[in-house]
Amino acid sequence: MNTAKLEQLHERMLKEFLKINPGVGTAIGLHDPYDRLLPHGGRKRLDDTLALLEGWNATARWQAASEELSGEDNLHLDLLSMSTDIMRFATNEYPLWKMYPDCLESIGGLLFLMASRDYAPPMARAKDITCRLRLIPDHLKQFRTRFDPGEPVRLWTDMAIESCDNFPGLLDFVKDTFKDCGHEHRDLVDAAQALGPSNAEHMEWLKQLLDRSSEDFSMGRDRFAKLLEIRKIEMSVDDILALGRDRLEKLKQERVRLADRIAPGKGVDEAVRISRNTAPKTFEQALEKTREEMESAKGFIIKNGIATIDPEAELRVVETPAFLATMLPYAALSMSSKFDPVLKGEYLVTRPKDSNDLGSHFNEGSIINTAVHEAYPGHFHQGVRSNRKHWMLQFNTMIISSDTFDSGTETCEGWAHYCEKMMFESSYRATDLAAFEMINGALWRAYRVIADIGLACGEASFEDMVDLGIKEAGIPRNASEAEVKRYTHTPGQALSYLLGRELLIGFREEMENNLGNGFDERRFHDLVADYGELPFSLMKDRVREGLSKR
Repeated sequence: MNTAKLEQLHERMLKEFLKINPGVGTAIGLHDPYDRLLPHGGRKRLDDTLALLEGWNATARWQAASEELSGEDNLHLDLLSMSTDIMRFATNEYPLWKMYPDCLESIGGLLFLMASRDYAPPMARAKDITCRLRLIPDHLKQFRTRFDPGEPVRLWTDMAIESCDNFPGLLDFVKDTFKDCGHEHRDLVDAAQALGPSNAEHMEWLKQLLDRSSEDFSMGRDRFAKLLEIRKIEMSVDDILALGRDRLEKLKQERVRLADRIAPGKGVDEAVRISRNTAPKTFEQALEKTREEMESAKGFIIKNGIATIDPEAELRVVETPAFLATMLPYAALSMSSKFDPVLKGEYLVTRPKDSNDLGSHFNEGSIINTAVHEAYPGHFHQGVRSNRKHWMLQFNTMIISSDTFDSGTETCEGWAHYCEKMMFESSYRATDLAAFEMINGALWRAYRVIADIGLACGEASFEDMVDLGIKEAGIPRNASEAEVKRYTHTPGQALSYLLGRELLIGFREEMENNLGNGFDERRFHDLVADYGELPFSLMKDRVREGLSKR
């Protein structure tokens, strides 16, 4: 087969996929006409997507059956098959779509992206947002059919109520963003105000949904093991859990040793107090310190040849909007879009609910490690490099929504977590306080393994995992509650950080042993970042090949 025909099939099917899932078009930077559309709010979107993926996969396999393909072509087919399997699992075997009654969170994310990025003139973006706002009432009506009868989860229904309550605040943010856009702004304001009755109706429906909601959200051990198998994770549930517990104990011991250097004879609590006293006085100062630290890390990487930085990419540090703050208690990255001409992103930093709690969020070590994790050489750098590759290498992540499951996050999150340790060992900000906060962050990720598996398998309660986060990772109660809420409806995601880091450390050691003096750290880092959206098992093959060619 001429591989050009396979490429043509993929391009044609992508257009069909985006017709069903126009929000993905916005997210990846294919804005016209998708920014003016919303998907069907009911089950139809899932059924149509699954049918498309199954047909696409079957056609591609049939075309490829008797032909010799390139390694990249075969990789595209593997990702397409994985995406189909995950969509089938999410539609039929563990149907989040009729359990998790929050659709305004995903809509809010799209509106925030359109408002915060200048990929098009403000008036054009305002006009497209207005079109989307006018579609929301019908979308909500369609969405509510999922729960007739549906299987709503009480915890998730409470979260949906919170999103619905925060949605008007998002609309205020959007209106203010385009206040200088003349009649386009007036149209946007009218469309936003017209949503009042629809939002109120949806809120009333959510409150009534509580009356028939269930406490049980777990998928069970067998289905969780199947999800990991679909994701091509080459470890069993028990092995991953044992890894998390082992690292938790070892990290606690390392924290005690570090604490004794920071506060000799006074213990971990005193070291925590000393660390927290290094925080800026105000949240605004913390934002500025974050910007400075991001640029400092970037300069260090360039100077020391640790990775190849794209000079054209842009990353802004901004406060997390209120409607997202409940889901992001600390920080996160809003990644640059795949097809936008200039790769821009937003480094979201969340204001603590308690203004006196800056020390736990923004102490010196925490700002250093978080900037490395989210920006350079972590998520943003990795996202920029992977955005330069063929779009099919990200297709497994394009299908992710509140209805489906993460795929490849052990590589993406594992890379960012690995970068914290790697940068420290490269002598970047290598102080005891920075090490102390890095260990605290790693403890948190080890705890996540235990919480993720326990919650997904139905072997731990929400309250127990909140308490465990406070005890083992030192997370404040409100942040621990927000974290565990997220774990409950993203099974398999929270364990990806520690698991991915450990896999990546082991893989690097393997390559160093195999290549000896021929091992090139920068080349290794560039290749891992290039393929950072892939499942780890598939990423390794591409990196091995790239290093051998070198």
